[in-house]
Amino acid sequence: MVFLQQSTLAFADFNKGASAYQSGDFATAAKEWELSANEGNSRAQYLLGLMYFHGKGGTRDYKAAFKWLEMAANQGVARAQFNVGNSYEKGLGIPQDLEAAHKWYEAAASNGIVAAQSLLGVAYYEGIKFKQDYKTAFKWLKLAADQGSDQAQFMLGLMYYEGKGINQDYKLAFGFFNQAAEQGYAPAQFSLIAKQGDAESQFKMGLMYDNGFNVKQDYSTAIKWYRLAADKGYAPAQNNLGSIHRKGSGVTQDHLAAIKWYRQAANQGFSEAQYNLGSLYKSHEDYVSAHMWWNIAASKGHIDAGLNLDVVEKRMTPEDVLNAQRFARICLAKDYKYCN
Repeated sequence: MVFLQQSTLAFADFNKGASAYQSGDFATAAKEWELSANEGNSRAQYLLGLMYFHGKGGTRDYKAAFKWLEMAANQGVARAQFNVGNSYEKGLGIPQDLEAAHKWYEAAASNGIVAAQSLLGVAYYEGIKFKQDYKTAFKWLKLAADQGSDQAQFMLGLMYYEGKGINQDYKLAFGFFNQAAEQGYAPAQFSLIAKQGDAESQFKMGLMYDNGFNVKQDYSTAIKWYRLAADKGYAPAQNNLGSIHRKGSGVTQDHLAAIKWYRQAANQGFSEAQYNLGSLYKSHEDYVSAHMWWNIAASKGHIDAGLNLDVVEKRMTPEDVLNAQRFARICLAKDYKYCN
């Protein structure tokens, strides 16, 4: 009888809190939900934790958020388990503990939380947060993909396309790419079109891997996609290949190769490549060539190139400046055929 009375009171407090929250009275909501949470109401514990986590009605308090979220998680609230995992992963209100984060993510994923399944799948695929395990990655990604996760569908497409941990199957790969693309998932859209030979999409795929957008950063794969687009004459890809060789990102640093790729893009009037050529020549103290390319880039509207002209001229003789200006005029007049 006492237990029934406590449960009834906890439920009443929860409903009062819900009404207050919906009307924007967060202070009353927190007060009522705390009464209910202290009586063991897991929903109240979870929602109170979220209020503290997001600072609803007061100052954000990760420590208090973790306290209530963990209580709800221990009662089996799947979304709370995911939030507790996130708190452990990022050290929010609790010391960072990746092992504990993994435990709670697994609990949430096992209870059907799509975000946890997708996160675990990507983590096992990339081998960053946990030891790389393609079989386990596939397990979680498949569960998430079956529930409509566009990221998981895209990652499954990659696994089938590359044959990592599973038999290579282009038909299944494109099937998953299509599913993700139909939901508007940009990486899948780019990947689908890129694999059909579109230069701009191939460039965007290279950009994704170059910068680690939605995928694990991988310069070798970035170079592969850039090269496909560059070989079709796509100037932005040629420019980025120049930068990769200049910096030595995933390849041996090679300024001659950088100049080759920059020149291909610059010869198409791509001002960023013209600017980069100027910068590369300046680093080798070839101020005449640097001035020429910055001058050309500035004529295309590149602001930084125009500003750099004043800087480099201070290191040049008046005759060098005149020669650089003459070379720039010839280069443009001859449609980039005489730019040496």
